[in-house]
Amino acid sequence: MRVTLPINSQTTSPLREAGMFAALTLALTWLFWLPGAFMPAALGNFLLAIGSFVPLGVVIFLEIWLQKNSLAPLNWLKTITSRAVIVALLMPIFILMPVLLLRFYQGTLEIGKLVTDARGIWFSFVVLFVLALAEEVGWRAYLLPRLKTLPSYLTNVIVGVVWFVWQMPLVFAGKYNESENFGNFFLAMLFYSMLITPFLNRVARRADYNPILSAILRAGLQFSVAVYFLQGRADPLTDTFGTLTILWLVFLNLILFSQLWQGKKPPAEISELERVMPLEIGN
Repeated sequence: MRVTLPINSQTTSPLREAGMFAALTLALTWLFWLPGAFMPAALGNFLLAIGSFVPLGVVIFLEIWLQKNSLAPLNWLKTITSRAVIVALLMPIFILMPVLLLRFYQGTLEIGKLVTDARGIWFSFVVLFVLALAEEVGWRAYLLPRLKTLPSYLTNVIVGVVWFVWQMPLVFAGKYNESENFGNFFLAMLFYSMLITPFLNRVARRADYNPILSAILRAGLQFSVAVYFLQGRADPLTDTFGTLTILWLVFLNLILFSQLWQGKKPPAEISELERVMPLEIGN
């Protein structure tokens, strides 16, 4: 049976490629995630891991199907520097710092235990990095450049909503949910998806964007949250961690969008945050 798609190398366009990526990624991921989310741990986690590689697989398929070579992955290795890796590793700490400091001063967070727990599950960082890289190549390196004709706010909304819908099997299966109220968990996951998307998209709009570095940032963020949760988690909307994380992400988004309205500045007036996430948009 021959595979046919309503898109080919003669009729392609950036927006059609974006739509095809989203449709194939949702359909194929759910093929693994729907059964995997409700199966016993061993087999279920295996299917979830396969589903996480779908964005990368769809990108490779579309690149071959449309006879394109738009990603140039070898260039990603050439742009990795020690400074960039350090920034990617430190970003998750800055994102979580308000929560960590408050818990620390309340005496409800044991820093020593955090370090011990992190050493105990260090290998999970490698797994998270591999899965995050598979996602970043699809959601950011491939999808975002094809949406660059749209306003930035609209792109963030589209990617945030589709990314949340993509994770719906995990949400409805209650994966990673320790809340007694499913409605709170659902809203928290929606908030997290919509608020972290502009941040990740802004990083990806750098002219020298490297999905490997973004994957390190994503893996670091997920790893930090996982280690934090080892000391107990509660309702994601009423727990200190959940509410402060959402408020901090809102604050970060306000900073990012205020930069968009300011336009380009002389080098001496560019803030350190703008140096990390400059305004120049890559081709």
